[in-house]
Amino acid sequence: MAPADAQPRSAKGASHVRGWRRGASLGASPVFRAYIFLGSIAAILAFLLYNESIIAELREYEKNRVDLYAHLISFTPQASEGQIPTLFTEVITKVDFPRIITNHRGEIIQAEDIDTSSMLDNWAFWRSEAADAPVASTAQLRELMEEMDIQNPPIPFYWSPETLGQLYCEGSRVIIADTQGAIAAWQGTDLPASRDTSAAALAEVQRAWQEVEAGEPLLFSVPAASFSYLHWDEANAIITDAEGQFRAWTGVGLPLGDSTQAAQDRLRAFVDSLANQRPPLAFRIPAKHYIHYGDTSLVSRISLAPFVQIGVLVLFLLVGYIGYRNIKRSQQRSLWVGMAKETAHQLGTPLSSLSGWLELLRGEAAAAARSEQDERWQRVDQMIGEIQQDMRRLDQIASRFSQIGSIPELAEKDLAAVLEETIEYFRRRAPQFGRQEIKLECLGELPPVPINAELMSWAFENLCKNAIDAMDGQAGSLCIRMELLPASHAVQIAFADDGRGIEPEHVKRIFEPGFSTKKRGWGLGLVFVKRIVEEYHKGKINLVHSAPGEGTTFAVVLPLS
Repeated sequence: MAPADAQPRSAKGASHVRGWRRGASLGASPVFRAYIFLGSIAAILAFLLYNESIIAELREYEKNRVDLYAHLISFTPQASEGQIPTLFTEVITKVDFPRIITNHRGEIIQAEDIDTSSMLDNWAFWRSEAADAPVASTAQLRELMEEMDIQNPPIPFYWSPETLGQLYCEGSRVIIADTQGAIAAWQGTDLPASRDTSAAALAEVQRAWQEVEAGEPLLFSVPAASFSYLHWDEANAIITDAEGQFRAWTGVGLPLGDSTQAAQDRLRAFVDSLANQRPPLAFRIPAKHYIHYGDTSLVSRISLAPFVQIGVLVLFLLVGYIGYRNIKRSQQRSLWVGMAKETAHQLGTPLSSLSGWLELLRGEAAAAARSEQDERWQRVDQMIGEIQQDMRRLDQIASRFSQIGSIPELAEKDLAAVLEETIEYFRRRAPQFGRQEIKLECLGELPPVPINAELMSWAFENLCKNAIDAMDGQAGSLCIRMELLPASHAVQIAFADDGRGIEPEHVKRIFEPGFSTKKRGWGLGLVFVKRIVEEYHKGKINLVHSAPGEGTTFAVVLPLS
């Protein structure tokens, strides 16, 4: 007859299972969790794309602003007196981008808002007397200018509406140059054609200019942005601008220093008379300047924003992956610890009962009459002894399981003695496992090693059992070699068998929970060995060598302190 509380307990268990199932049904299914994960990734990508579009728009806006300000600066020299204060207060004082101004010869004449902090490593610099601040060298400014020209094409402009020039006349030759000696135009006998701008032609004109330079030149001022014209007849010369206004003149038949209307009429008549004899020489004094400018620091920071976002996303995914992996490992460890402790608890109750029954049997055998203690009773007493020995073995197994998840107590032990006990256990059961030979070699004298003897013997048993199983019941050998590693201050124990070996595709998975090549294996043996060696004893276990048909070698390294 069943106990009175059997039905309620069964009903209670069924109710508990149903409740658990209801609770499980409320949770997210694996497919739903996958959808959530993919949706989160899609949302993050959409956020990044949106941010990238905003960043690109801001970058384009900032570059347009810089380009506009650079062009406004180039217009400043041509501004009227009423416009200059406005341009100065609204533009020049508000620009914050690096800019370099060069003349038509490529000489740097001004550099503003140059960040020299990136040039402090390898520069030759001088100090500005006005601001007493470090200024980059010319070579570095030119290097920076090349980078600016790649980002933005330089903007040409004229420093002032007017530019100065000088005219040299000598007989049938005339040469026009700027005040720095740069040749602008030429005409006359023994000179190249005025349209020939080759290097050889310029060199020849330069030599002729040096010959006539000793004379007094005619200085004049003409518009910088347009062409001017020279009218001359080898004795007289008149310079006019594009609108026909007289800018300068010289000659024996011309009114020197006279700007009256009568003098203007005489100059006009002279120009008209020369029009039919010789066309005027068109020229322009080189006075063009260039603004080379780069991006603002804001553009540089904006350009780095996508990389920062990608870096943050990668870091977020990495942290999430590490966290998820640690959670999974923690769950697995909790599962193993709970299973081990529950196994120890479940073993404890029947072991206690069996131990009591064995004591009663031994007492009955001892209390039997001497005449009854024949050979049969002796065999029974021998069997009771064997059962007690197996009971002690089961107690040891339960003790091992109970220590999983706890901090084991380590004590200095003779490692060889622990191994000998493990080897003896397998030797006594040789018929059960097969015809295998287990040899223990100790290379030199070994000091005591701090270990937990019960857990470490469990690890050794698992390694020995795996080696014996790999021999598939055939004759084979397992060689256990112990040696001291002075450099590492540790002891190494190598387990080398001549079994079937491990397939190459399985090598990386041998320490994974649940992985096993045995038909009835749980895939926990090497997992417990790794946990015992590495987590409890701070040692290391490695697969040294394994190949199909060539056997397997594991190495366990245990620190001495």
